[in-house]
Amino acid sequence: MKKTISLMLALASISSMGVSAMAANDTGEPMVIAPAPSVVATAQRQFVVNGKAMQLDSYMTENGTLMVPVRALAEALGFKVTWNNGEVNINDGEMQCDLRIGEENYFVYTAIKDAIGMSAPFTLGSAPVLKNDKTYVPVKLFVPLFGNNDAAVQITDTTVTIDKDAESGDSTEIPNPLTKHEDIASLETAIGFKLICPTLPDGYKADSFIDISGEVAEVNYTNGADTVRFRMKKGDEADISGNYNVYAVKKTLTAGDTTVHAEGNESISKATWTKSGFSFSLTSEKGLTDAAVIAAVK
Repeated sequence: MKKTISLMLALASISSMGVSAMAANDTGEPMVIAPAPSVVATAQRQFVVNGKAMQLDSYMTENGTLMVPVRALAEALGFKVTWNNGEVNINDGEMQCDLRIGEENYFVYTAIKDAIGMSAPFTLGSAPVLKNDKTYVPVKLFVPLFGNNDAAVQITDTTVTIDKDAESGDSTEIPNPLTKHEDIASLETAIGFKLICPTLPDGYKADSFIDISGEVAEVNYTNGADTVRFRMKKGDEADISGNYNVYAVKKTLTAGDTTVHAEGNESISKATWTKSGFSFSLTSEKGLTDAAVIAAVK
């Protein structure tokens, strides 16, 4: 738990989806038609999962990526596996991951209520693949899910050992890059610049003040039903939000002399902009109107 939360906190500072045909299969999960994987050979390896032998029909891709059936392995490791609007979600109550067939755009994020943390997208050598009505993923996906501990997944020519609590031999804890502060003044002192905070609709109140690695300032606002996260950092970065969700709508708004890049579905969930040598972002759990975003940026 401690190791996973440490990773989740560290992920907070890290900064094209193909359309697939779907049908029903006899497992109740949607059938996603994806390009056939390039397979070298069935991987005849013994699996040892949390100290117990397990039979898994793995295979090796031509680039050397070991692929495993995600449901069978994830459930053996204590994850819940569900389909959600065409995505496969795996979740053990601490960390989770969303997968799309044919899309090598992995990221992991916290499953702990009210906690914050999401990795930047990363690759593992192969996209998730549907093969014989099973979803296969690179076995190395479980390394970031288990606290970025390389020792959690060990692969030899004959055996694959997966153990969430395996010791890596390096006892150094991942440093916690998040530091909470009592108010905006103390946050400004920690990061070394003055915050230009947004003006949000009536009812929103600032309830947490955080610096991320001494570089990014984050203020969270809530009105009881929604949480809006504001971030500010020195430099001109395209996106410091930490929100890597894919939204249906992308558009540009104009707030005075500032161009704002906004994304969302029915409302705006993420807005990013740069000005005067700083980068800014707003994210909303429930979504904001165009007018609210423009007013906030102004």
